[in-house]
Amino acid sequence: MPNKYLYTKNSNFLRFLDNLSADYRVFVPQETRKNYFWKEYKGSFQFSKYRTVTPIRQFFAPAIEHIDNYFSPDKSKEIKPFCIVGAKACDLGNALKMHDYVFLEGDIDASYKQMREKNLIISSDCTSFKETCFCLALGNMPYPETTFDLNISHIADGYFIEVGSKKGEETIASNKSLFEEAGSRMQTERENNRKRTVEEFRCQIEALEFPNENLLNGLIKNGHSDKLWAEEALRCVECGSCIMNCPTCHCFLLFDTKDKNGYFKGRIWDGCQYKNFTRVAGGASALRLREYRLRNRYIKKFEFFPERIKLYACTGCGRCVESCPAKIDIRKIFKTLNENSAKK
Repeated sequence: MPNKYLYTKNSNFLRFLDNLSADYRVFVPQETRKNYFWKEYKGSFQFSKYRTVTPIRQFFAPAIEHIDNYFSPDKSKEIKPFCIVGAKACDLGNALKMHDYVFLEGDIDASYKQMREKNLIISSDCTSFKETCFCLALGNMPYPETTFDLNISHIADGYFIEVGSKKGEETIASNKSLFEEAGSRMQTERENNRKRTVEEFRCQIEALEFPNENLLNGLIKNGHSDKLWAEEALRCVECGSCIMNCPTCHCFLLFDTKDKNGYFKGRIWDGCQYKNFTRVAGGASALRLREYRLRNRYIKKFEFFPERIKLYACTGCGRCVESCPAKIDIRKIFKTLNENSAKK
């Protein structure tokens, strides 16, 4: 069994990724105009300073997928597993715990279960942050603490490796010549880097005047009738970018159709911001107004889930803020709810 803390040089890490490519489709972040996007590994690796534009949930629960092929000749075809390198804390931790609760508790989703078991997650620390990031305001750290197989932290001319699972141990054991035991100096360097990032990030969070994380559940629960929802909804264009870019959103729509291989049942991402989300036969809808749909998204994340699994269904990644063409900002919504609550 390998040591929990290891070290590898930059050159050896590339050899490690080359070796992984034999068994996995390896995906790494690639920078384009100060944003990171997931790209398949082609021999080069760039350590990402902060999270990618899109969350990693697309790997475990694709935006559209076949879940039951009736006549397809490819039904039993084995798909090569994937390895995600550079996933950030806001896509792990509470985000994966949320999906595990939805798809693995009670009736188990076989497709999701297979994805979680077969694939490898190599996460990495954030060494910087975007203007829209606010994970620290929710009590989440800008470095992974759970739900990874291996985590890499950039130090000196290489990477400090933390082993986080049995699968991670086995992966290291298969490539042990590329790693060495990390000394206390390396561990201290990692901790100092993390502290520096947190201190710099905290200055940004304090400037937001974001309410204390312990107040969020109460602000939503007591703010159902707040006029803010109607005001914000006037700007919403129902594009769904907040849903599609959220690491914890998980709602889906089932449909039946056919292609050249036969009939199949499909699953596609859905969300409460869409007009037809709760529409039933006859045209009735529990969320017929846009303000109801906007409010429902917050109720689900900050009231429904905390009361069931004691976790906010928001990780503070800020993707919804970044992608919204109407500039609806979750941070400003909570600030306004807090101010309105104080006036009452």
